[in-house]
Amino acid sequence: MILTRLRTADAVVLGTLAVMVLALVGTAWSQEDLYGPQAPVDVAYVRAVNVLDEGGLAVRVADGELEVLGFAGATAYVAVAPGPVRLDLGGEETVIDVEIGDFVTVFATREGALTIEDTPLRDASRGMLALYNLTDHESLALVVVDGPIVVEGVGPGTQASVAIAEAEVALSVRGGAETIDLEVRHFERGVAHAVIVAAGADGLIVAYVASRLDD
Repeated sequence: MILTRLRTADAVVLGTLAVMVLALVGTAWSQEDLYGPQAPVDVAYVRAVNVLDEGGLAVRVADGELEVLGFAGATAYVAVAPGPVRLDLGGEETVIDVEIGDFVTVFATREGALTIEDTPLRDASRGMLALYNLTDHESLALVVVDGPIVVEGVGPGTQASVAIAEAEVALSVRGGAETIDLEVRHFERGVAHAVIVAAGADGLIVAYVASRLDD
């Protein structure tokens, strides 16, 4: 299986503006790093996401159990030792190398396995909201409906994220002149929330996934 690893996007994160809107629903957003005592510091975390098979994909991360992910389904972040990590994505083996402190998402896509370095989620008292661009659109943005931009400038094969507390809000994805509205969603603490934009047979696919740390 083809393996591509891409770095985190040098995207613009506008957490301060988001605070003004989300304060209305009793929440707060921040650009602070999510470092804290809850997660071990001598391991890496890896998760897998199915954006390949709408009928479900059997996935295994490292020595974990085989689980079937629906389309846009994700595993938990699995704690692994630094070094090579094997993943089984629908019967295709992929090997990635990780270092201590890495948070990595491996996407099973039509083109092969795509690995993107995530922003660390270390503090269970906070959450993370990320936008992943798995398309060839030069720049995507995640915005609050009728409100400010959350992140922008997310290029192909990258992600950008903000730290969040608890929130209930509707978001939109913008790419050029195109806007795709998402349903209102409750965002919990201690969860890595992700809005994934991928290329489908009939146009863009926008999906939501969430993963917790696997203790």
